[in-house]
Amino acid sequence: MRRGWSMVNRCNLCKEDEESANHILIHCGKTREFWTLLLSSFGVVWVFPDSVRNLLLEWKIKGLGKKRSVVWRMAPICLFWCIWGERN
Repeated sequence: MRRGWSMVNRCNLCKEDEESANHILIHCGKTREFWTLLLSSFGVVWVFPDSVRNLLLEWKIKGLGKKRSVVWRMAPICLFWCIWGERN
């Protein structure tokens, strides 16, 4: 767009909604499937917040054990990395 090209502002993954970081990383239908798979592997039911910032601030769970706790803390960042790489 900076070079004068006219581009449609929509998600590259689902082609439905406007492209934003919050939509691509959390609310897109395609990425929602990955989130569901990740959360079900931990046996967690999660209601997603409106923004990536709030998701990272609320990403806490107790009683997982040391190894699973490390994986739990890294999970959203790893998923964000994969989704962003696929988007680009």
